[in-house]
Amino acid sequence: MNSINVTPERQRHGMTQDSNSASGPLVFTVVLHIVVLAAFIWFGRNLVPLPEPKHIKAVMISAPKTDSNAPATPEQTSTPAPSNATAKAAEQREQLKAQREEAKAETARAEKRAIEVAAAAVAAQKAEALAAEHRQKQIERTQAQEKVLQEKQAAAKAAAKQAEIEQAYALKQAEQKAEKLKAERLKALAQQEEAKKAQLKADEKARAHAEKLAQQKTDAELAKKQAAKEAAENAKQLKENANKDAKAAQEKAAKLEKEKAAKEQAFSDAKEAKEKAAKEAKEKANAAKASAEARRKLLTQSLGDDDAEVSNLKGQVAAQAKANSIGKYKSQIESRIKNAWKVPSASSGLKATARITLTPDGSIASIVITSSSGNDDFDTSIKALRSHGGLPVPDDSDTFRQVNPLVITFRAP
Repeated sequence: MNSINVTPERQRHGMTQDSNSASGPLVFTVVLHIVVLAAFIWFGRNLVPLPEPKHIKAVMISAPKTDSNAPATPEQTSTPAPSNATAKAAEQREQLKAQREEAKAETARAEKRAIEVAAAAVAAQKAEALAAEHRQKQIERTQAQEKVLQEKQAAAKAAAKQAEIEQAYALKQAEQKAEKLKAERLKALAQQEEAKKAQLKADEKARAHAEKLAQQKTDAELAKKQAAKEAAENAKQLKENANKDAKAAQEKAAKLEKEKAAKEQAFSDAKEAKEKAAKEAKEKANAAKASAEARRKLLTQSLGDDDAEVSNLKGQVAAQAKANSIGKYKSQIESRIKNAWKVPSASSGLKATARITLTPDGSIASIVITSSSGNDDFDTSIKALRSHGGLPVPDDSDTFRQVNPLVITFRAP
């Protein structure tokens, strides 16, 4: 938790406030006394001092001498009559009394004003106390705001540091991902190269095997022709032998006929020999013919097996060629679509899978997201490829069916 730094000015300000709050009552008392004293001084200067009383001098007048015989009369004392001075003194006393009454009233008014001033001072003191309390609360709020600001600054600094760490980590992850993608691409290129080499090797092997089978077929045909030639020669030889035998038998029969008269028995033997020779010749001819037929059938069967193997190999080569053609078209179409794809910004690491249906003229009929990336902009950028056309689709309908629809995974680098 961050500590609050209080500056010396604030400390002095706080001490001043404490001293002000402590000396408030004392200042109020001093001000009250000063106000009362000033009121007495102000109202007292208008008072007229009392006049000094005038002394009445009594004059003692001695009595005149009289005759002793005269009758005594009471002593007459001189009683002075009221004078103007006495009246004036009485008037002054009345004025003094009135002034005193007025002074008393003025003093009461002064006291009342002093009380009002004191009340105002008390109110001022209360206002000052409230102002001091308000200032103290303002200082506390300011300190709390500064504390919150410091905490926010510390949090922002920590967040900035965390963001910097996360950015560095993300950059490192991106570099690692780029290296991984680069390695995967190099591996894919190497695999494609190996596949091409294996395909070339398989094509070469298939070509060599086909040439071998063709040579074997040629040799079989030559062997068949040779066997047929030999069978024909054997049949010819047998026929010549049979003819020779028949001719010999005929000659012998003719000779026997000439000798018929002499030797009936010889004729009978000659006839039997002729029939036997003919039978043997026929049997030999049939045996040669059967042997030739058997050899022909054997050669035909061998050639048929070779033809089947050649046909099978041709089918395998054709299927491999068709599979290669399908893979080539898929690779070309996928490459063209991905090259036309505009990757949205801030979508690194996202991926989505889409099923793309093509038309025979190379246009895109529909795009369906089968595995969403979770980002609408990323998925929309894939669907925007709907307007792309001119794709290299195959002319063969069967190959086109094998290529269409095409499932492609889109990955943002």
